[in-house]
Amino acid sequence: LEFAVQMSCQGCADAVRAALDGAPDVKLLELRPQEQSVLVETTAAAERVRELLENSGCRAVLKGMGGS
Repeated sequence: LEFAVQMSCQGCADAVRAALDGAPDVKLLELRPQEQSVLVETTAAAERVRELLENSGCRAVLKGMGGS
């Protein structure tokens, strides 16, 4: 899943990383604060991952998904 996440500083990126680190079913693949992009691999529903991202204090929108 790829999300657009409003990250305005390194603190935002750190908060996003911490929010996802606490979820056992979500693997962070890429965190790109400059592009405001987060790429994850997960078995959880997209809405659940969005909620985790927004718990970091940043707004998040699903950009896309793909399968293996």
